Amino acid sequence: MKLGFIGCGVISTAHLEGLEELKRAGKETFELTAVCDLKAERAEAFAAEAEKRMGRRPEVYTDYRRMLEEAGLDAVSVLLDHDLHHTVAEDCFAAGIHVQMQKPLALSPSFGRKMIADAARYGKVLTLAEPSVLGAGNVAMARAIRDGIIGSVYMIMDYATVTLGRKFFAGTAWRHMKGRAGAGWINDHGVHRTHFFTEVNGPIKEVFAYAEIFEKQLSNGETTIHPTGEDTSVTVFRFDNGGLGHWMCSTAAHGESTGGVWIYGSKGCFRPGRHASLENGQIMPMAGIIERYAPDVAENPFAHSYAELREAIVDGKPPISSAERGLEALGVVFAAMESATIGQPVAVQDILLGHKHAYEDTVLEEMKTFKR
Repeated sequence: MKLGFIGCGVISTAHLEGLEELKRAGKETFELTAVCDLKAERAEAFAAEAEKRMGRRPEVYTDYRRMLEEAGLDAVSVLLDHDLHHTVAEDCFAAGIHVQMQKPLALSPSFGRKMIADAARYGKVLTLAEPSVLGAGNVAMARAIRDGIIGSVYMIMDYATVTLGRKFFAGTAWRHMKGRAGAGWINDHGVHRTHFFTEVNGPIKEVFAYAEIFEKQLSNGETTIHPTGEDTSVTVFRFDNGGLGHWMCSTAAHGESTGGVWIYGSKGCFRPGRHASLENGQIMPMAGIIERYAPDVAENPFAHSYAELREAIVDGKPPISSAERGLEALGVVFAAMESATIGQPVAVQDILLGHKHAYEDTVLEEMKTFKR
């Protein structure tokens, strides 16, 4: 099947590595035959790298609509800024092409709902490349937890702070503007976490959060911005099963960063990517857990994402990282920001159904100010 990339920025290399892993393993998925980027030199450089890794140089485009018309693609991976996701996805569906979307699913929940409806209307597959739930390690962890390896999960703690030195995250100013990114770090990083939370312990029912912009000005030495997306959020939430969560993320840390995830159950603790510690003192390394629960799953999450995409297209197999689950994860993020906006706990379903949208309204209003 023929695949195209729309966007050749930093994340595109991770996707290429996923395709390369599948090729090395002799697994048939996609052939990367076309790539597109507004910057011709970036697209050309990426095409050269793709040829080196995959043995074939993809055609280069600077207009994705032309690529959709001319390249004879079966599917595309959309690797663009968040505010472009819904528009580009609909163009792909209308051209008869299936879509894998880089996280988050959309700029906001309302656009996420539109994308899912558009995919159904055109009869096309829409999946999400969400590395927090894909790949052998993440799949094994989720399966092990659901199998009761640490008992009933009743608490998840997640902390992630980074020290940017008042510069831009990933070198991109737009990530700090809610009209283009949906929110700040709570969406760029946080949507990974919310997708992971719901994968290992089911739906989140209610959220309460505080959020602030502590760094009023950021600069890379050439461009200076005044962020509109939060740089710090502290959130608590309750799962449908009664479990609790505490979640903090910030790009406003100085001096020292921190990070870590702890999943506590009635029989032990799971440290993602590390081990499970049981109450009897037993330590279960990830290698053994993977061997038991996900021996046939691709190690690389992006490789797994393309295996899922092909299976969804060819066999109609529901993906782990589905658009619907991506919308749920986005709903948790926006529930947190809604709570921080109105000062009250927010039910995630009220966000997913569009019943509460005070924060989302501010995102959509700012989006109008950007000429795209």
